[in-house]
Amino acid sequence: MKPARPGASAALVQRAAALQAAGQASEAAQLLTQAVSRFPREPEAWLRLGNLLAGAGQWARAERCYATRCQLPPAAAAPFYNWGVALTELGRPAEASQAYQRAVALQPGHAAAHHALALAHIGRGELDAALAALDRAVQAAPEVPAYRIERARVRLKQGQWARALAELDTVPETAEALNLRGIALRQLHRGTEALQAYDRALALQPDLAEALNNRGNLRLLARQFPAALADLDRAAALQPASDWLPGLRLYAAMHLHRWEQFDARVAALREAVGQGRRVIQPLALQAVLDDPVAQQQAARIWAAQAFPPRAGAAPCPTPGPRVRVAYVSRDFREHPVSFLMAEVIELHDRARFEVIALNYGAAVDDPMQQRLRGAFDRFVDVESLSDVEIAELARSLGVDVAVDLTGLTDGARCGIFAARAAPVQMQYLGTLGTAGSPAYDYLLADATLVPPEVRDAYDERLVLLPSYQANDRRRPRPAALSRAAAGLPAQGFVYGCFNNPCKIAPAQFAAWVDILAAVPGSVLWLIEEDDEAAANLRRQALAAGLDPQRLVFARRMPREAYLAHLAAADLFLDTLPYNAGTTASDALWMGVPVLTQAGRSFAARVAASLLQAVGLPDLVAADRVAYVATAIRLAREPGALAAVQQRLAGRDASPLFDTPRFTRHLEAAYVEALRRAQAGEAPRDLVVPAEPR
Repeated sequence: MKPARPGASAALVQRAAALQAAGQASEAAQLLTQAVSRFPREPEAWLRLGNLLAGAGQWARAERCYATRCQLPPAAAAPFYNWGVALTELGRPAEASQAYQRAVALQPGHAAAHHALALAHIGRGELDAALAALDRAVQAAPEVPAYRIERARVRLKQGQWARALAELDTVPETAEALNLRGIALRQLHRGTEALQAYDRALALQPDLAEALNNRGNLRLLARQFPAALADLDRAAALQPASDWLPGLRLYAAMHLHRWEQFDARVAALREAVGQGRRVIQPLALQAVLDDPVAQQQAARIWAAQAFPPRAGAAPCPTPGPRVRVAYVSRDFREHPVSFLMAEVIELHDRARFEVIALNYGAAVDDPMQQRLRGAFDRFVDVESLSDVEIAELARSLGVDVAVDLTGLTDGARCGIFAARAAPVQMQYLGTLGTAGSPAYDYLLADATLVPPEVRDAYDERLVLLPSYQANDRRRPRPAALSRAAAGLPAQGFVYGCFNNPCKIAPAQFAAWVDILAAVPGSVLWLIEEDDEAAANLRRQALAAGLDPQRLVFARRMPREAYLAHLAAADLFLDTLPYNAGTTASDALWMGVPVLTQAGRSFAARVAASLLQAVGLPDLVAADRVAYVATAIRLAREPGALAAVQQRLAGRDASPLFDTPRFTRHLEAAYVEALRRAQAGEAPRDLVVPAEPR
């Protein structure tokens, strides 16, 4: 049999095209199938059949057609590009990338292939390669805004907020572009403008769930809780399976004391986390569930998506005359982390340590940042740099130990640590638990926070300090306000809890109701941030049989005024599963005893750690029954409360407030962790003795 002459299938291909144009796709496909069967060496029939099948969503058959076409001469970019699309749809990204690369090799100006190749790089976390491919796409087709929008999206993933914003300035104001613009503006601390961008995006496309989600998140951060919950509920109605949305919605509801279906929602979140699904961010889970294993799973899921480890070896530790410690944070300002750490920075032994701040937060003119700028040997503002650039800067500065003070909280840039900023990397204070990532070598803790039975729920090696929490002895200690000035009743026992309202879980509030019911005339003093939240909590009290007037609310206020108010309480009642941290320390600093119930997870044991360090371990209740009974006893027995207050009077000499001693413990941990790295030893748990050598 003689081989078919080139173009022998042309008539069949033309007839198939006519049928397809007439809307007879099935008949066209049958004709093209005949063509490739009769003339298997004819490339055009294979390509057209592949396109027809792809248009019908028959990707497996389309892929086989494209694969055959790409094996036939002449080589051309379009078939390889189409083959890559089919492979992508079939979940074969590595093969798809090879097809796209062949397409751009044959036609360097094939913008769509460069774009597709960039998307494949993004799927594998190869953001630098993705940017390079997008640069070529933009070069080839500068008139196509989609490529610039995608480039802005990648810059957002890299933490290049200003560059992303500049990119978005060059494209039309579509809903998608405005949504990304809102993300960039929010990260640049331009919240009002970010909110306006989301508003404009939703005006153009009211059903854009991503913009609703983002606006709800921003409103939550701005503490506009009813509006935040409304946005998140709308987003959930549109896209209930959106990443992180179920957890974020519950977290917003917690700020308003909206506890409908609370137990069922938490159970569903726990199950979904166990399945590896992206349903709740680690911080939000800590507020609703005391389960260190589930928290570890949630942290691992978040870390794998937010800051996967980057390729490349850790920097080689080189001994120097001083240990260079870099504290990395966005919170070098009036913030709880700085309220705790400021004096530690000042007290570091400068003969042995050089102390550097890498500040990716805003440069602000508040008193705390002014103090910290004077306290560090170097204070470097790095907000405009990408995560990788910040890591490179840290290495160029010869940083030996990098300490993440922000962790997994909002705005965190853990990618700095994933890019390996230093030979030894630790996390402290920002996240009360594991980060779920190999980016961190060590987690600073103490023996109270991580008992042996839950050790495996922490992925880092542990640095067990004699006492966990740093403290600043230069914080104000104003005189306590009178009851009248504080808005409290003249008589009766005052229980106080100035924790963030989202930490009040239904079970915790039920315990407080039991306490108040047993102590006539007592009141519970809480923070009020939102009128609706306060009204909801009063309704919860009424439903539980408690006079709502037994709840007294105080608005948020400047720090010194807050401390003076706090001192007017008789007993601070802590929350579970998320304890008070800085707030409990503030209460103890002001001479107010703190009662806590120790849970199982890190965040549920912080107050227990503080009470151990201040010499009040008897205020750590083992369970709910003991917690309620102790709260009642201290109110009914003035002598018992006075004895506790007397012991607390010596608090300044306790390990909790002995900042010089704490700083020496911290330094001992840094020195030993670095010694191990310099000796080529793998990180392992480290116990710092009470009197460091």
